[in-house]
Amino acid sequence: MEKIKWWKSTISSVLIVALISCFPLESVAQSAANRSKLLENGTQLVLRINETFKANNTADTGTISSIVETDVYSADGAQVLIKAGTPAFIEFTADPNGSWGKAGKICLTHATTKTIDNKRVSLRLSSCKNGSSKLGGVIILSVLFFPIGLISGCMKGSMPKIQQGTTLNASTMQDVMVE
Repeated sequence: MEKIKWWKSTISSVLIVALISCFPLESVAQSAANRSKLLENGTQLVLRINETFKANNTADTGTISSIVETDVYSADGAQVLIKAGTPAFIEFTADPNGSWGKAGKICLTHATTKTIDNKRVSLRLSSCKNGSSKLGGVIILSVLFFPIGLISGCMKGSMPKIQQGTTLNASTMQDVMVE
């Protein structure tokens, strides 16, 4: 009776080891093949702005034209998934400049581009630019020429300008499988 238990446990152990060693190899091989087509969440890329951009003096949203600066590779580094020169569109929000010398502000927070098979890729940016403030000048004029100097409160700060060729770091917001 004890011989049968020993024999059954030996066979069970061999089968378990065989199952553990065979199935993971297949899944590892599949995942390695998929990694050559995977654009991972958090992949870094650089965008270059195509045009000089200056917002007007109102609260505004819109897009700024740009391109991907360098090739972006798959998770395993074997395949280019986004080619350098691919168009990208950066979304911006603008806070207007205001009286008493308040400067305007432009924030660039999201962008989109496409992979080599035309799949849309959402990108995360984190960049805000401030215009120049004229608060110091307003205070000086108000103090020196009080009460007429209070009219200087109508002076507005400037809106920021983003120069052509400016580069911005971005990262992908989700995994994307490329065909």
